[in-house]
Amino acid sequence: MAYTLLAGRVEDGSVNWQQLVDGLEFPATREVVSALCSRASSPVDHHFKHWDVVPLMAAGKVVAWLLGYGDACADAYGPQESSVQLLQHKLVLGGPAELRLQEAEPIYWVHFPKCGSSLINALIHLPGVCPLAHNLVLDEKSLGACWLEVWYKDWCHEACDKEKFWCPSVHGNLLPHQPIANYSAVAGKLMGMFRNPEQRILSGYRDDFNNFAAVNYAGHLQQILAMYANGTLDMERCTDSLHGLPKVPLLEFAEGWKGGMTYQLVVEHPTAQTLDLARPQMTRQDAEEAARRVREGFAFVGITEEWDLSVCLLHKMFGGACRASDFEDANPTSAGKSAHVDYDTSELMGWQDDVDGVVYAAALDVFHRNLIALNVSHESCRECYSHAGRDPSSSTSTW
Repeated sequence: MAYTLLAGRVEDGSVNWQQLVDGLEFPATREVVSALCSRASSPVDHHFKHWDVVPLMAAGKVVAWLLGYGDACADAYGPQESSVQLLQHKLVLGGPAELRLQEAEPIYWVHFPKCGSSLINALIHLPGVCPLAHNLVLDEKSLGACWLEVWYKDWCHEACDKEKFWCPSVHGNLLPHQPIANYSAVAGKLMGMFRNPEQRILSGYRDDFNNFAAVNYAGHLQQILAMYANGTLDMERCTDSLHGLPKVPLLEFAEGWKGGMTYQLVVEHPTAQTLDLARPQMTRQDAEEAARRVREGFAFVGITEEWDLSVCLLHKMFGGACRASDFEDANPTSAGKSAHVDYDTSELMGWQDDVDGVVYAAALDVFHRNLIALNVSHESCRECYSHAGRDPSSSTSTW
């Protein structure tokens, strides 16, 4: 199978990278790669010029070689970002979509509250992932008001290839937004959407259907879990007990939801639900670890505020045609609220989530790097949008 790799030549011409890359065995040894990295005079001056696209025959070891290459250069030059790291990033994304999808399977969807549950429609419709869900759109119309819980309980294990998509145990907690139980086991398989922390919190507060801000929400959540465990929970009306309940003050809710994305990414033995306003608070150190996992453990990073580009990027990376359901909001916060129009953060009176802000910054960095590496833009995504019947200039999403 032919893989497309990017190769370059050092400015002074002393190294012909095309010849070196063509001659390397896969995976290359750390010693060889370190020697290649050391040809530059300094981290700052290590510039690759005159990019060439080189077809290379490999035996499925391309990713292992590339990761070794990046590690060796990091050892040689320390944590400072260099052109080599950007080259590595481009190389990793340089193979065919089908290879990238294979490397990311089984897909582990990390679903942060109010970041876009609709992503699951795009994920399960990736080539070969959930064959029996090919014509199924997950939303309230198809599976009822609590459609995501119904999907996990009754559909996921039957519709999806377990080697390609991770489904939670039907005997466990099927509520969404669970922390990653074992990061090391799923690193490299994670996919998810990230959202500006203050916008995510305001969206959660305004969500009257789930009423996350209800007084004593944690107590009601425990009742719902108990009813699910004993089989008495009506999956068509699983949040009815929360409807109309009074909400806690906005800033109290914001403090409770602060660091929620971080919590899901780093707490592997949770003592409380992610949505519990009294759950343990996250620290800056937790946020830095979560940001590292975003950079190193996610096969796909999307941005809720850039939904259209995120969907296009997903298909550019992993194949499959764009569908109308990829762009539909299956779980709107409120009618008429567009994802392209921000909530008014003045309500927070200057309060900011400085924990999840670190995670969101890392997600933005990964997202924009991937857009550049794969040449994804609204212009290059016209075919995707057209196939889905999508006009990216007019969004009716209500995240």
